[in-house]
Amino acid sequence: MTRGYVVLAGLLALMVLPAAIGELTAFKLIYGGPGADYARDIYVDSNGIYIVGNTGSFGGNPSNAYLTVFNTDNTHRCSVAVDLGANEEGVSLAFYAGRLYVLGRTSFGANPPNFFVAVFDTSCNFIASRLYDLGPGELATAIAVEPAATPSFYVTGFQPGTGAFLMKLDNNLDPVWTVGFRVRSANDVASDLVFSGSRLYVVGTADQTGNLNMYLSIFTNAGSHVATRELASSSQEYSLSAIVSGSRVYVGGYVNYPGRGLELVLASLDLSPSLLWAKIYGTATGAELGNGLATAGGFIYATGYTDIFGSQDVLITAFTDSGSVSHSFAIAGAGAGSDEGYAAYGLGSCVYTTGRSQTWPMVYAVPEGELNNFPLTVSTITPSTTSLSPTATAATPSLTGFTPNINTLQATDSFYSKFCPDNIVSVTTSTVTTTTGVTTTATTTLTTTSTAYAIATTTVTSTQVSLSLTTLTITSSTTSVERLTTTQTTTQTLSTTQTRTETTTQTLQTTQTFQTTQTQSTTTVSTVLFAEPFTNYMLPLIVVFAVALAGAAAIFRRRQTAPPPQRMF
Repeated sequence: MTRGYVVLAGLLALMVLPAAIGELTAFKLIYGGPGADYARDIYVDSNGIYIVGNTGSFGGNPSNAYLTVFNTDNTHRCSVAVDLGANEEGVSLAFYAGRLYVLGRTSFGANPPNFFVAVFDTSCNFIASRLYDLGPGELATAIAVEPAATPSFYVTGFQPGTGAFLMKLDNNLDPVWTVGFRVRSANDVASDLVFSGSRLYVVGTADQTGNLNMYLSIFTNAGSHVATRELASSSQEYSLSAIVSGSRVYVGGYVNYPGRGLELVLASLDLSPSLLWAKIYGTATGAELGNGLATAGGFIYATGYTDIFGSQDVLITAFTDSGSVSHSFAIAGAGAGSDEGYAAYGLGSCVYTTGRSQTWPMVYAVPEGELNNFPLTVSTITPSTTSLSPTATAATPSLTGFTPNINTLQATDSFYSKFCPDNIVSVTTSTVTTTTGVTTTATTTLTTTSTAYAIATTTVTSTQVSLSLTTLTITSSTTSVERLTTTQTTTQTLSTTQTRTETTTQTLQTTQTFQTTQTQSTTTVSTVLFAEPFTNYMLPLIVVFAVALAGAAAIFRRRQTAPPPQRMF
């Protein structure tokens, strides 16, 4: 008995160890220069990967806004720094008809800070730009496009003394209308907006004398208010991002939750809008924050950071449309630097995440996260609105093309990652029946190989039952009947919260003279989360040792008179 425990303890140790070292590294890339570089927003299509942010490494008068384009094979296509003669940063990106619309902030011009929109083609060639001034202190946060033969554009943000604002621009980037609105006070902030179905969905944080709550406001493309819902709890909540998918609006952010600290928040509403559910996700001892949202492969992905591993690491969590968590992982750096995801974009089944990194290399790790319902009070509010009169002027920036260093960390670098869970679960059932006649010598070899790639909490159960052989011997007038029945029932349950690749091969060979019928039914359940090829797989020999020990444990259990089912770990 002691020997069996030793074997199983060794197997347990080998299976648990890879969770600490991280076995699987998917595609990631950092880029930048000697200064501080941050990626703020990302757009992806079948022709390229487009990212905006701010750079302290390139162009005159840093920091500057920048646009970087990568090809779909992840090679660098072009980069350009945007300088208006002061401090600039790129904060949001819209794409339409082969043009990239970069929303940026600047300390240039009267009543700074102000904001600008610069237009480029997909090879970083400059087309046009405009500078906007709403008065002292405005901060633009997001830009969205209304697709049409003659498109329109929308910008949202914050204006001190006014609250949130929403601006419409025509195809020449001239203001059409600008609305300031207050859900609770002049301290209200609009963080993100989405254009969908002739409506604008604006999310942000409402400030009621220091009590901060999330809100969703809906406007028409003519600037008329449709509906506003405030989502409040007894804690401080912050809404930073929104997406519209089908008949649902998803609002993401974070909350300072009593007893748990910062937790990622995701709320789902219908288009009326009525709250369907709200969830918080995080670790019991760490801090988690949600910045950006995207939809990919039927999931809603939230990105931000977690510090459960000792420093801030990029967090990516996939929710289903019913509010459960499908999988969650961190892109963790090797050092003690700070990494964070600011934005995400979904293309097909792939989600792209962008942000900043202070560590390299970066590997995947799985945090022990918990999902809980988030009790919210929903209030219907009609914001106070006012018409604003912005100043718009032509502004020709100084443009500097540059080539960033790739995968060579120098300070704080921009990064992006790609994750494609093409197939989540595959189930295979096979049945083999073999019949042999009397006085026939039969050799039967059965080999079964199964491979599983897994991440997040996954349970794999394999059960094989009942293999019986009967030998009948007739000699002269003496009849001897000997019956040997071996019944083997093995149930293995594997629960894991790590990423691993496991390959198991079993071979059964028997040679005998008998009249027998053998029937074997095998059901294999495998979970596959990474169907596409990845740049680097780290498959330790430890998995091979684990398989060998599992076989040794099985042989030992067969020697026991009544072996109980074994839980692997």
